[in-house]
Amino acid sequence: MKNKQILHDMFYPKQFSKKRYVIHKLTDRFTTFGYQQVETPVFEDYDLYNDVQGTVDTADMLKLVDSSGKVLVLRPDATIPISRYYTNLQEEAISSRLAYVLDIFRSTTEERSRTQAGVELFGERAPEADAELIALAVTSLKELEIPSFKLEIGHATFYKELLREANLTAMQQKQLDQYIQSKNVSEIVPFLKDLGLDATLIEKLRKIPMLYGDADFVIHEAENIISTDRMREELNYLSKVYQLLQDYQVDSYISINLGLINHMNYYSGIIFQGFAEGLGQPIMMGGRYDYLSRSFHRETPAIGFAFEVDLLVQLLTCTLTEQEILRLDYASSERKRAIQLAESLRAANLAVIIHTPKKEKAYTESPELLVNADRLVYSKQQESKEFKTDQEFLDWYIRKDVE
Repeated sequence: MKNKQILHDMFYPKQFSKKRYVIHKLTDRFTTFGYQQVETPVFEDYDLYNDVQGTVDTADMLKLVDSSGKVLVLRPDATIPISRYYTNLQEEAISSRLAYVLDIFRSTTEERSRTQAGVELFGERAPEADAELIALAVTSLKELEIPSFKLEIGHATFYKELLREANLTAMQQKQLDQYIQSKNVSEIVPFLKDLGLDATLIEKLRKIPMLYGDADFVIHEAENIISTDRMREELNYLSKVYQLLQDYQVDSYISINLGLINHMNYYSGIIFQGFAEGLGQPIMMGGRYDYLSRSFHRETPAIGFAFEVDLLVQLLTCTLTEQEILRLDYASSERKRAIQLAESLRAANLAVIIHTPKKEKAYTESPELLVNADRLVYSKQQESKEFKTDQEFLDWYIRKDVE
């Protein structure tokens, strides 16, 4: 029976070149905002994720046991190990702006792994820091020319404060989360009434999924659900972040969604997700996680995000120019000369494949250079040129590539 297993798209060179292009663009943009790239181990202790509440479900982790009997997991998340390493560092001079490109492994995904590119900013908790990070995400997507994308900005505090008042069980909260995420307003009220909650609290929870869209509208309407000083403080914080995003001139890419719920419960403030037209899943996720570092015995405010690189590759609309590969054929007496000529071209970052000439050559659109004792003959489809010396050819071909 024919094997129907689908090969990973990145197996194909053209697709991988797109992935490399996306990573290059993102990391270059991260660098211009002062982020320095780091890497974490592929294998991590199972306890790192099991002991930190509100992270990846342990059932979704890919586990293995080493020779000593210790349970390890393939890295299911980048933020947690980076946060741990940063909070445990003794060096004061280390940058608080860290970037990464890492493979993430989960048992629930069809491919089992996916590549994320993201940043983490430690030590700052201010609207200016949040706005700059969101602006970085927007400018990165603009540079990749991702079509029709939007960033939805929410805030973990509003929903969490109302949940604290409701005092729901874990199962009840999970059900309510589903109603809010799907904006199933018709089910929310009867569900909460059956739990015997106060009518005022039910009305506030009912409004949460409807608080999305234009920033001015959402911030104004959110006044009606404020019941604590903390909610008031965070609403003012969110308003300041949006004003700063207007200064960055990226507000046209932003909408506010106070019904946004992230599956990572360690988020403590602003949260955001990026969506693109024609794709039903987020292309990026992020938020503020000021209290995650408490699990590592030190409190450090932090915010970060991660792009789903493989999804961005699917959305890439620009046409990449493939590097031309020169086929270099030589007469048997010119082998050493051909090798030296190829090395000169490679030193100029040009691609060359050396071949001994065959009597019958298959047609190819790639350029060819025939090295004879008295001349060099360059040909590409209908184009043909002759050169008397190696240097004459090198000067022309390298200049041609630059042009």
